[in-house]
Amino acid sequence: MSLIEINQLNKFYPHVVNNKQRIKGMLNILFNRQHSDGAHVLKDISLTVEAGESLAIIGKNGAGKSTLLKILSGVIQPTSGQFQVNGTIGALLELGSGFDPEYSGIDNLHMAAAMAGLDGDDVEQKIARMIEFAAIGDYIHEPVKNYSSGMVVRLGFAVITQTKPDLLITDEVLAVGDESFQLKCLRWIDEYMQQGGTLLLVSHSTYHVQKLCQKAVWLEQGAVRAYGDVFSVTQAYQDAIADPHAMPSGEQVNRSTYHIHDAQIMHQGETCEAVAFNSDLLLRVQVFTPDQQVPGICIGIVTNQGVPVYGTYSELHDCQPVRDEQGFVVYEIGLPGLKLLPGSYQFRFHTMTPENIQMIDTFEQPLKITGQSREMGTYQITTEWR
Repeated sequence: MSLIEINQLNKFYPHVVNNKQRIKGMLNILFNRQHSDGAHVLKDISLTVEAGESLAIIGKNGAGKSTLLKILSGVIQPTSGQFQVNGTIGALLELGSGFDPEYSGIDNLHMAAAMAGLDGDDVEQKIARMIEFAAIGDYIHEPVKNYSSGMVVRLGFAVITQTKPDLLITDEVLAVGDESFQLKCLRWIDEYMQQGGTLLLVSHSTYHVQKLCQKAVWLEQGAVRAYGDVFSVTQAYQDAIADPHAMPSGEQVNRSTYHIHDAQIMHQGETCEAVAFNSDLLLRVQVFTPDQQVPGICIGIVTNQGVPVYGTYSELHDCQPVRDEQGFVVYEIGLPGLKLLPGSYQFRFHTMTPENIQMIDTFEQPLKITGQSREMGTYQITTEWR
């Protein structure tokens, strides 16, 4: 039996702006009539998730992602259709959901443990581990209403680490809080899934989606636009939303932590901004590290319209970066006979944490490929015409 089974799920919110609409909506509920006007948030959603799978739900704001998670978590009911979750659920949705703001953090942990059915001699040990994971210091004895958003997320995630549900549902939780806690959560999620846990993740971070999930479903205006392998679905989504003016800058990153110091595109020992088609190139990337650890990198090539051409991570390759005389970690990547078709491109360089879990910054260098070609696309593929 599948862990999650969703069949023709719909969610409709009637308009209730004025008294007439509110009365009409109430009568529709009393007489079990279909709503005729309003927002159709989810439209005939059908999905199956097996135990041990990880599924990302992606799409623009307002696509219905959070609504779907709320239905699966039991927070709201669908207008029509059926769904079934065959296991325990741990949900991290809105900040503070499930916590009483008037009670202290430690009191809320005790209540969460009781609601999760934790009992026995090891309950106090598990609560102690929750407190240790949250790491909010003396605030654990303060009312939750005094917490920052990051502290609330810490408390909520700490509960999940000890209740260990069959299904973990998260909605942009990795976007809140400081980097060190995000890394802590990502490591725990990795271990959770290695132990057979199931993950439903809503995130606008393509890297987190591809890192944590095997499959993805793309929602658009409440309907499934695409479903399948996480890479094919996220790539199709990125193509659809590509913004040619979106140019993230590495200057905004914290310069005291890991970041790209410089990246050069070189041809015949010299830096270049334009080369002929089929030239040999060398990418030389200097990465700042504040300690003895070696950060990873990600490199990518996009067109001037922002359409992805290629990308890869250092962790996928057998590479041995060195330190230069300035203390920077230096990666060198050879691109022999690069067959990018003539046109203008952007080479993007990203610093990864030493664990290769989180992407930190973006550094861009332009490159123009010169030459004449009537071939279409961005890259020449070797063909054999017979």
